[in-house]
Amino acid sequence: MKKILLPQICFAISLLSAYPAYGIPEIEPNNSFTDRQTLPSNTASVNGSISPGDIDFFKFPGFEAGTGFVAEVTQGNFDSFLGFLDDKGDLLGLDDDGGAEPLSRIAGIVPDSGNINLGLTGFADISFVGDHLQLGDYELSIDTFPSSDVDYSVTEVPFVFEDISTTGTRVLEGADDQTVSADLGFTFNFFGQDFTSVSWSPNGLLTFDGSNGDFDNIDFNVPFPDLPGRGPFEELPSIAPLWDDWRFSSPGTDAGYFQTLGNPGQRRFITQWNLAEAFPDSPSAITFQSVLFEGSNEILFSYLDVDSEDSQAFGNGATVGIRNTLGDRTGELLQFSFNTPAIRNRQALLFSPELVPEPVPEPASLLGLFVFGMLGAGSVLTCKSQK
Repeated sequence: MKKILLPQICFAISLLSAYPAYGIPEIEPNNSFTDRQTLPSNTASVNGSISPGDIDFFKFPGFEAGTGFVAEVTQGNFDSFLGFLDDKGDLLGLDDDGGAEPLSRIAGIVPDSGNINLGLTGFADISFVGDHLQLGDYELSIDTFPSSDVDYSVTEVPFVFEDISTTGTRVLEGADDQTVSADLGFTFNFFGQDFTSVSWSPNGLLTFDGSNGDFDNIDFNVPFPDLPGRGPFEELPSIAPLWDDWRFSSPGTDAGYFQTLGNPGQRRFITQWNLAEAFPDSPSAITFQSVLFEGSNEILFSYLDVDSEDSQAFGNGATVGIRNTLGDRTGELLQFSFNTPAIRNRQALLFSPELVPEPVPEPASLLGLFVFGMLGAGSVLTCKSQK
């Protein structure tokens, strides 16, 4: 399994005079793929603008084949379309509002040639032929990330559930697909990158580097190009304890809670979905948690009650697992179940990182839970991600 670390090399394509002076100016004409502007290797930025009927094409050479990248229009005052093309000019993927709406964001894998070919046009020029009336300046950035040596396994462990509904911070009361973010209180490493905050929604999904309130769960194993129109949601580093269409907006539901517990070095960030209801109106509410551990960087899913007494009971309509950016193409994912009633009441799943090929020592945070008598002995089930 190839591994990726999140952005370490950054390139910015910028078009406003107020943008960084070190940028390379866009050169016209480059409104056809054949006339695309080839930039020097390791270009930091390129500046330009869009007018009605105009398309800007760029070739970024010199990247390591097989590594992942994210291209994003980070500044702009028009509705952009961003395309990723192969060396023949055929579209490999496109995005409309995947970034900070209405800006675009797209992810991909560097081809064998080492070239990243990008086309920038305006809404709604989905065929990249110049059929748009957009006008304005923009800044487009590219983040690339080399491989890392982190793998994950998932083990069913004896059930533990720290109820924080009376001690934690209450959020998302009355919410359906809204999101909320919070600081972890420590640094958490996920697939090789450090994070200090996380976002989540009532729908049982946590994400890093951005928010995802989508109620429509996906199969982590399905590549993004097979999901047109979905935007970059599944390209965010994602933790899915029970990603499905849940809400806190009906009578009988409660809210979400979060809390950081423990001493420095062994803290844990708990997110609790307390009495969530399945859309549109499940007979019974459910309660479950995710726990992120400091130091060991483990992830624990705890399911107190997941019987919604309808077709979504026991994870039958949910994604359960973890996935990094571009995980479907790099192997950086571990899916426990998808739209299968594979989850039980009073079940706990522990996702543990380890170095490849050597495993890490027994994680201190989990040992701490054993010491406190919160877990019994032995595990039931162990699965590993595939290389």
